[in-house]
Parts: sequence; C-alpha cells; structure tokens
Amino acid sequence: MAGIGFRLTKYFEHDDLLGNIKGSIYSIIISTGPWLISVLAVAFVSYFAQRQLDNHDLYVLKAMICYTYAGSLILFGAIEMPVTRFLADKLYIRDLTTFRNVFLTILIMFTIVGAIISAIFYSFFDYDIVVKFMATAFFISVLAIWVNMIFLSAAKNYHQIVISFFIGGVLSVVSSLILGNYYGLGGYVLGFSMGQAAIAVLLTRNLFSEFADYDYISLEFVSYFKRYRTMIFVGLFYYLGIWVDKFIFWFAGVGEQVEALFYTNQYYDTAMFLAYLTIVPSFAVFLVQVETNFYVKYAYYFRSIESKNNLKFLNDSVSEIIAALKRTTISLLKIQTFVTIITWYFSEQILNFLHLPSMMEPMFKYGVIGAYLQILFLVLNIILLYFKQAKQAAFNYGIFFVTNTVFSLISTKLSIQFFGLGYLLSCLITLIVTFVTLNQTLGQLNYLTFMRQPLTRKNFGDEL
Repeated sequence: MAGIGFRLTKYFEHDDLLGNIKGSIYSIIISTGPWLISVLAVAFVSYFAQRQLDNHDLYVLKAMICYTYAGSLILFGAIEMPVTRFLADKLYIRDLTTFRNVFLTILIMFTIVGAIISAIFYSFFDYDIVVKFMATAFFISVLAIWVNMIFLSAAKNYHQIVISFFIGGVLSVVSSLILGNYYGLGGYVLGFSMGQAAIAVLLTRNLFSEFADYDYISLEFVSYFKRYRTMIFVGLFYYLGIWVDKFIFWFAGVGEQVEALFYTNQYYDTAMFLAYLTIVPSFAVFLVQVETNFYVKYAYYFRSIESKNNLKFLNDSVSEIIAALKRTTISLLKIQTFVTIITWYFSEQILNFLHLPSMMEPMFKYGVIGAYLQILFLVLNIILLYFKQAKQAAFNYGIFFVTNTVFSLISTKLSIQFFGLGYLLSCLITLIVTFVTLNQTLGQLNYLTFMRQPLTRKNFGDEL
C-alpha cells in the first residue's frame, strides 16, 4: 500500500526548496492527518473554551474527545490490517472495482456498531438527548475518518486529502467557538463534531470520485478475517498498547473522575500527547523515503523469484533489501534523533512556554524518549508485515501491550517522578524484540519465502 508515497517523491527529486516544503507538508498531513489535525484543533478549542466553560465542563469536553479517539482507534484496529491486506491484494492484480462497495459496506457496519457502542456508553450519563446524539455522531465521524484512511492510501488526488483535513480542522475550531459561546458545552461538542463530520464527508467524496464502480455493498473482504485472522491482533494489540497506559493512569487511583465513566489524568495525558507530536517528522520520512525506497528492492526481490532467477541472484537481492533498509532507516534516525534531543534538552522551556507545571517535566521527557523508540519499532514491524510475518508482528505488539500494562501499573505505585517510565521501558523492550525478529526474518528470507509456497505440480512440474 505504498502507492501514495511514490507520488509524493516527485517533490523531493530536485533541489527545490519550495517543492521540498510542499512535499513535507503533504507527507505530514497524509501520514498523521486525523491525529495531528485533531490534536491541534483540541488545543485551540481548549485554550479558548477555558474562558467560556467552567473547569468541570472543560474537563468533560476534553474527556469526550479523548475517549472518542481511544475507543474508535481500538475498534478500528481490529479491522485495519485484514482490510489493508485485502486492498493490497486487489491493487496487486489491478482490480479496483470493489474498492467503493467494500468501503461502503465497512462504513455502514461501523456506523451501526459505533452507534450501539456510543449509545450504551452515554446511557450512563445524565446529558440531554441532543448532547448524547452529537457525541454519538462525533464517534461515528471519527470512525469514518479511520476507514477512509485505509482506502485513501491508494488514492491519487492527495491534494484533496490535505484540503479535506484543513477544512475540517478549521471548521472544528471555528464552529466550536461560535456555538460554544451561545450553547456552552453542547455547542462545543456540536461544533467539534461538525468539523470531524466534514472531514469524513470530504474524504468519502474524494474516494467515491476516484473509485467510481460499485454495487452498493460487498462482503468479499470478510473471508480475509478468517484467512488472515492473526492480522486482527496486529492492529488491536498495537492500539491497545498505545492507550493502555492512559487507561491505567485514569482508573488506577492516580487519575480523577470527571463525571460518570469519564476519568482523566490531565498531567499525564498532556505530557504524552505533547511527546507524540515529536514523532510527526518520522511519519513523513517513513511515508516518502523508507516505505518507497525499501519497496523498490522488495518488489524487485519477488519479481526475481517469479522470473526463476538462481539462488545467488536472490541472495544478492536480499542484500540489496538490507542495504536499502539501513540507508532509509538511518535517514529516519537522523531526523528523529535530532528532534528528540532538542525537545528533551529544552523540555523545561517548552513547558514554561505552554504555561504547564514543572512537575510534568519527567513525564514529558520519558514520553519523548518512549515515542522515539515507538516510531522505530512501528517501522520495523511494518517491514515485517511486508514479508508476511503477521504472527511475529502480532507477538511484538502483544509484548508492547502487556509490558506497557505491567510497567505502567508498577509506576503508579511509585512517586510522580516515575510516571511515564513504564511506557518508555515497554517501548524499549518491544524495540529489542522486534529488531531480533526482523533480523532473523531477513537472515532466512529465502527459506521463509519458499516454504510458504504450496507443493503443487504447477510449481514443481513432473518432479512430484
């Protein structure tokens, strides 16, 4: 699914400063769009909302947004990889006729499931029915954005993708501020929901314009959940791993109850979300350089197998894959290491500039290093998935989920100076395990590739 990355490389082919800037902006928005736009929108809304809402309603608004993204990502994680695999297979055989109807089917399913989950969740709150409806619409809109992002990785009109996020982000901020001024908390929820719904609608419109053929619904992709059931746990464990430390710091006695099921730990949450912003450059580098440059060698290796080249030729191809991985990963490391060191060194000044308490500095520093390690093991696991090592990737993410759970629980029993250390240690262990797994995979790539092939007369002729 490296298609859109190839189209963005044209901006970096020449020594053109403006072209490089445009390419970087497109890469950042496409690779981190839903997350980055939402974080910025929440920051703006929260800044202005504190002038119009009391502390309780402000915490409710933040909690509602945070819970929406946590719940939608975990739910989405269960279907992300099997559906991505289905679309990748379709792209490989150049069959795009089912893209639109499969998207529509998944969107309908998520709308129904999302509405049920949201309705059950908000039944524990004493909000007005209108507020509950708007919160449910917000949850469904975010789910629709995640689903769109799978399909849009094959899209050509990346300009419209960027424009969609920009329009929706601006609308979230502006409409929240205007409506919030008149209707308080309900106005802010409605305004933010309108912006996210606009993103979902615009992305869907773009997808429908690119993939025109459809028969309304299609269940063709469902077989992939049985055929590649391990992939269900790849996305599920990863997103659970991302959020489990936040859950623990909400519910394990160090957080505070906002209202009903809404709990928060504003210091830990803020420190971690700020830390995640530091890995935005790495997402852009990965989209354009790591995935595309690696993919060229990856595709060449499998074409060599299809062409029945000899073993020496295949071994040379494996060496080229490893060399490409080293070159492109070093590029990512250079950028991310620089950003991480600068952020870590100036952490006190950053928090002071944002008017955040100094007690958050240790959490923020742990989070910055942890995020650095997380982007590395994320990239390595994506490479594993290219080589069809879904079990290994699921195992690695399972390690991330379990260790983050255990270490975060332990850290809550220690002083506040150790909050966030559990996340850092979890990311470090996951990176080590993932590196060992990928190294073993590359070392026996020919064996793994050929042993996956069925023993048929088609492959071996009269020798069977």
